Amino acid sequence: MIIGGDKEELSAYLGRKFDSTDELGEQVRLDLNEPHMVTVCGKRGSGKSHTLGVMMEELMTLPAQARQNLNGLVIDAMGIYWSLQVQTPDTDLLDGWDISPREYPVKVYYPAGLEEQYEEIQQYFHEGFELYPSELSVEDWLYLLDIDETQAQAGLLSQVIEQAEEDFGQYYSIMDLLDKVEASPESANIKDALNRRLEKAKNWGIFSSSGSKIEEIVEGGEFVVLDLSGAGALPWNVRTMLTGILVKKMYNKRSFDRSREEVKKIKGEHTEVNFPLVWLFLDEAHLFAPSGHSEPSTDPLVEWVRQGRRPGLSLVMATQQPGALDNRILSQCDTLIIHRLTAGQDSDAVGDKISELHDAQTISHYMQQIPKAPGYAYAMNDDAETIVPVKVRPRKSWHAGESAKLEEFLDNQ
Repeated sequence: MIIGGDKEELSAYLGRKFDSTDELGEQVRLDLNEPHMVTVCGKRGSGKSHTLGVMMEELMTLPAQARQNLNGLVIDAMGIYWSLQVQTPDTDLLDGWDISPREYPVKVYYPAGLEEQYEEIQQYFHEGFELYPSELSVEDWLYLLDIDETQAQAGLLSQVIEQAEEDFGQYYSIMDLLDKVEASPESANIKDALNRRLEKAKNWGIFSSSGSKIEEIVEGGEFVVLDLSGAGALPWNVRTMLTGILVKKMYNKRSFDRSREEVKKIKGEHTEVNFPLVWLFLDEAHLFAPSGHSEPSTDPLVEWVRQGRRPGLSLVMATQQPGALDNRILSQCDTLIIHRLTAGQDSDAVGDKISELHDAQTISHYMQQIPKAPGYAYAMNDDAETIVPVKVRPRKSWHAGESAKLEEFLDNQ
């Protein structure tokens, strides 16, 4: 069974059907041929991050010709998907699934200025990334630095950014801004207050006058993990701002490239992909596009799910709080994978989506039927006529999303 498509070679082996006796049946696969907006939801410990990892593995096992025209990008705010590079040690769990342990060729980026913190683990964290400070508007900087637009610091910040742009174009650094602040005739207390905030931003390690271009990070045939956990150094507002910038850039690049491809097609000319189709993975999605208020990543993500299918943009997002996710995003999802949920706002949000896709039983009916063990879920697509019970397959690679336990640190007897 292929949910959302009909080409097995361009689909993901998600798992196998289960029934009321917990017997496992036929394979359940998800279409990867067309763009999809996928929501994976469930309570803590139900297997959401594991399911995202399985879909990442499957994307990297597509035929080479298909793979060279797409990019998989993980916005990893929790710092757990680097482990795709290591094969699973739990080989006994693979019995009966017709799969083998495997390590995947993943490229992991981290904030370049935090290289010292990552030095001990650079075997798995490969390269630093940086953005130009000019990528952010004055309003963005006010948000990041927690400065109210009515404060005197706001006026000074606007002045020094304008001066830096006049002197350096887009290629200025935070040090350049600090120099401009120092040279300002503004009062010392206002300058000191702004300096403290800019110094803090410099220590995040993500802004430089030699920033990374999006084409250098998002290349065809590559699978990229962008580690925004930042060794704990990056505040959440910085992570959402970075995500918003990257999502906006990918959307703009891919949309333009799609127009170019269509013109070539009309002319009967050979078409090559300049900027790849993108499968974007986002864990803890409700933190990047929350219900009730807006983050810097909210509007770019809304645009992605609303308009991304034409240029070939897909999104796979996981959340333990679907009720806290911006409904504009949830309403655009064509595929749902539902792990165990508790009653309340989150069940109601998913129940509404089920009713929209299918004239089916209530969400409580399905939650009563699902086994309590992690990894069981119901999968559905807006083109399918059924809601499919699925036991998600084991990971071929190491799953780093499990909770730390004291027993890990005991000496082996």
